[in-house]
Amino acid sequence: MINILFGGNYKVYDGILLCLMSMTKHTNEELNIYILSAELTEINPEYRPISEEQRKFLDNLVKQKNLNSQVKLIILKDEFRDWILQSENKLSIYTPYTFLRLFADKIGEIPDKIIYLDTDMMLNGNIKELFDIDITDYELGVVLDRYGHFFIRPKYFNAGMLLMNMKMIKETKLFDRVKEMCLNKKMGFPDQTALNKCSKKKLYLPRKFNEQGNLRPDTIIQHFSKRIKWLPYFHTQNVKPWQIDKVHEVYKWHQYDDIYEQYLKMKKDK
Repeated sequence: MINILFGGNYKVYDGILLCLMSMTKHTNEELNIYILSAELTEINPEYRPISEEQRKFLDNLVKQKNLNSQVKLIILKDEFRDWILQSENKLSIYTPYTFLRLFADKIGEIPDKIIYLDTDMMLNGNIKELFDIDITDYELGVVLDRYGHFFIRPKYFNAGMLLMNMKMIKETKLFDRVKEMCLNKKMGFPDQTALNKCSKKKLYLPRKFNEQGNLRPDTIIQHFSKRIKWLPYFHTQNVKPWQIDKVHEVYKWHQYDDIYEQYLKMKKDK
């Protein structure tokens, strides 16, 4: 069994769908998927949770590859809402849903070992290779941030993929310390920076498990994160997996076209 954690509101559903479509393409393993969500309409009317209908569709999708796979939806309520409304980082370049993962240690059904993934990732290999890495002596398995390890500090990692040892995280109270920092200190990359500062026991993994650039022959997980282009002039690109035309036009990537074909058919038939 491979345990996977996502977090977000109803608007990231397509990202989770595409990620799971690419994941099931490359593995026959039983997948235990957890999705954390919450209602935060007092911050933004668009901040509505992922629906039970969406969960059922994803659950059916993963069961098509392995009948034992499942998708569970967990709606966080008062504890998360009260915390985020008080946080100095309630409004940042990210939605408040990035902080959902910091409450995973308070949810009894979350297993001792789990992979957290951002919803803008696609799989190009078997995620079992990542899940099988031994992190018994570490809080987190991480990959360096493409730009942060140059411009912030050499060991600065990207938090879009976290291989999490929940047992140790509970023992060291890592997420409690990260939440305390995010509650009281305004940051540009809120919980990512706090995770970098508060985590003491990290295992640095090869970039193939969180590739933030172009696809390479050994890439397992490709992260559609913001990219800096220096020529012919300085600008950024922030294309997401569900923006299919932009994936083709801006990045010139066609390696996901078989998945996109199925995805568009699902959207049409629904």
